[in-house]
Amino acid sequence: MKLSEKKRLALIEAAQSEFIEHGFAAANMDRVCELAGTSKRTLYRHFSSKDVLFFEAVKSAHQGQSPCVQLDYDPNTDLELQLAAYLRAKLNFLYQDFGLPLARMVISEFIRTPELAESYLQQLQQKDEQLENWFMDAIADRKLKNQDPAKMSNMLMCLLNGNFMWPQLVANQEVPSNEQQEQIIGDMLQLFLNGYRC
Repeated sequence: MKLSEKKRLALIEAAQSEFIEHGFAAANMDRVCELAGTSKRTLYRHFSSKDVLFFEAVKSAHQGQSPCVQLDYDPNTDLELQLAAYLRAKLNFLYQDFGLPLARMVISEFIRTPELAESYLQQLQQKDEQLENWFMDAIADRKLKNQDPAKMSNMLMCLLNGNFMWPQLVANQEVPSNEQQEQIIGDMLQLFLNGYRC
């Protein structure tokens, strides 16, 4: 990896920490540079403004889940077991990485800076292509009804976010324990698969 790219990644990581700790409005670019070990000139060579750096920090945080969250259809494994493993990996990313703290910071900016929240929510609601492909494979295998995979994916993600993200962000509820997570995931998948299984 080139030095320039290393500096860019260091700036993104430093920005994630800065935005989470201080919020967008109070985030300080001098602190970002100090944490990243770079100059302000280097920062603005890579990112033309604080807004651009923020969007890149959010985008990078979401892209970080890709290597950790994998889903490949296995015709020999129970559907519920496959989906449960995938949802657990999603929750691990949400609760253990930048996910929830970053989302909480963005939500706190909703009223003051609606365009930031809008951009973040668009990233949250991006298509989950892995999950859509999994549904296509399960439909082709005649394990699920022939429905729209994008709609199915969106439905399952709404259930996940409604149980595990929005209550923590909006109502400031505690993160569910591992035991509670397992129970809720089981209930969600039973409800979901009862509607879509052949």
